[in-house]
Amino acid sequence: MPLAAGTVPQPRTGRIGRIVPMLVAFALAFGAAAAAPAPSARAERAIAAQRLALAIDTHLNTVPMRAFVAALGGQPGLQHWLLLLADISGVLDAPALAEGQLARATRLALSRGDRVHAVQALGASAQAALVLGAYPRALALANQLREQARLLGDRSGEAEADAIAGVIARRRGQLDRALEFQQRAIARFREAGDEIGAMRSLSDLGTIWRDRGDYAKALDAQLEATAARERSGDRLDNVYRNVALLYREIEDHAAARDYFQRALEKADEGGVPSAYASVVGSWASVLNDLGEHAAAHAAASEALAIDTALGDKPHQGLEHLEIGRALLGQGEVQQAASHLESALTLGRELGHREIVARALLHLTEVAMLERDMLRARGLIDEAMAGLESARLRPQLAQAYALREQLARAQHDDAEALRFSHKHAQAREELIGIRASRQLAALEARHARAANEQRLQLLAKDNDLKAARLTQQELQRRFGLAAIAGLGLLLVALVWRHLGVRRLNRELGLRNAEIERQRAALGEANLRLQVQAADLRTAAATDSLTGTANRREVLERLAERFADCVANARPLALMLIDFDHFKQINDVCGHLGGDRALVAGAAVLRDCLGADDLLGRFGGEEFVVVVRNREPSIVMALAERLRAQVAEELARLMPDLRSIATISIGVAFLADLPAGSRTEHLLEAADLALYEAKNDGRNRVRRRAA
Repeated sequence: MPLAAGTVPQPRTGRIGRIVPMLVAFALAFGAAAAAPAPSARAERAIAAQRLALAIDTHLNTVPMRAFVAALGGQPGLQHWLLLLADISGVLDAPALAEGQLARATRLALSRGDRVHAVQALGASAQAALVLGAYPRALALANQLREQARLLGDRSGEAEADAIAGVIARRRGQLDRALEFQQRAIARFREAGDEIGAMRSLSDLGTIWRDRGDYAKALDAQLEATAARERSGDRLDNVYRNVALLYREIEDHAAARDYFQRALEKADEGGVPSAYASVVGSWASVLNDLGEHAAAHAAASEALAIDTALGDKPHQGLEHLEIGRALLGQGEVQQAASHLESALTLGRELGHREIVARALLHLTEVAMLERDMLRARGLIDEAMAGLESARLRPQLAQAYALREQLARAQHDDAEALRFSHKHAQAREELIGIRASRQLAALEARHARAANEQRLQLLAKDNDLKAARLTQQELQRRFGLAAIAGLGLLLVALVWRHLGVRRLNRELGLRNAEIERQRAALGEANLRLQVQAADLRTAAATDSLTGTANRREVLERLAERFADCVANARPLALMLIDFDHFKQINDVCGHLGGDRALVAGAAVLRDCLGADDLLGRFGGEEFVVVVRNREPSIVMALAERLRAQVAEELARLMPDLRSIATISIGVAFLADLPAGSRTEHLLEAADLALYEAKNDGRNRVRRRAA
């Protein structure tokens, strides 16, 4: 809240002489600071601004306090002067200095019972503490702000306190609390008529929806906030960055690049180092995702230089992470380890769960490269716990893969197999999640585009109605004009006839435009329907074999199980496992193993009927669901599947014909006790598969009742 004009008492003319030297000193300090060397032009500006802010604060503290207070008009003057200095420190990106000045201003305001300026100072002080990563202090200041704003009846101040608390809760991984705080902040901002504040909280709300995995709501919130903030010009760099990060999550790299470009342009225009660092640091994470490690290293290093000068610890932690990732990608293991350790230290200090978990994950990679398996085991176990808590699924899949590699290096085959299954399941779920994310984003864009088209059509219809009313009014006036006399009738007739022709032309043009809009909307809807159908198929399909994925199999199995139980129909489940698959991978490589799975799945598909369900259950395991067939027919089908897959694998890899086979476990609904569920059928098939493996593999076994 800026101070109103004239609130700072003006000193008498005789005291100006004591203030002018201060201003000269500030100018000299700025000139000296600007000449200092720095890693980049923007980092140099940040360092120069910090030195200028420090020079201002230091010079003021050398002035005798009583003379200073007297020059400015007593305690009220000092309070206003401190708020002004805090504004200057804020402009110069010096949050630590600003917080100290604001703390003094708050104490003075509260001692004088001046709640208006106390609320102003508390809000700015909480924001400064948030930037510095001092979350406990920021939360305490937000709570104090909420109480003072409540006593003052300032709904906007209460909303600001809720918004700050929401940001802290999200960074600590408390997403439900964060959601509650931001929704309440939006309601209070709107109640106070503060639309800019509401849109800032809406943007933060979109980030929470993104973290929760609800990408349709996240995109809708971010786009609404973007449209409103584009109209007001409020911090567009930040809102464009948030939208870009959302598109990164749904792997729309073209849209992410576009919005990051907009964010960088706006941050450059604003000239605020902290804003630029926030954008370029996030851009580094996308560059690392794309494998552009040299560019990511440069971007993250520039952001780190700025944020180190500013004292912004949360962003420093994230930037150390991205530099570490980039260096790992470039093969600079020791340098990467140093940055990742720095990220881990900062993450633990701040209680920032995402930074800690991601740092541990990448440090595990370092330890494995250095053959320090004991340390790698401790790091990866801690990383997995943090990643599961923070729900970072892509990194969790990577963690399972690392854990599998670690188990193999330690010759723990059982543990390696367990994490191999978990990794395969996580990858399959991730493929489905990504497709669902893209579908959700597509549906959100579709809904927004459809709403805008409907609004345009309504506006055109209103224009048509207005034009028709005008035409009717002209016709009515024409009738009245006839009474005025024959002399004017001819002139009026010609004039009105021309007017009607003009209106008819306008109506024709508007009708044509509406038809074009309707045709364009129809074409867009058709394209969106095709894209949505493709994405739904992708969300249900295993990307390697083209069969149903685990999630699709479980959903359709549950439907068929319920139908067969309700209608007393036969149902059978086959669980199929490719024998000696690890050995095949070791001999032929992972690509050879993939070819075996693809070929085997193709044979299975060819042998099954249109009503049979085939899906990949995880890793080298497949599921076949057969209904409405007698057990003898099902067992004969299972034997045919086993034999024909073995024949195809022998043709594909003749040197491995003795081990390239499949084992099948079969379970029947009729063999289960009454009241059994889908998981009981799966357990029975799994036990039958275990018997087939135990009996020597390359065979079919049925689980008896």
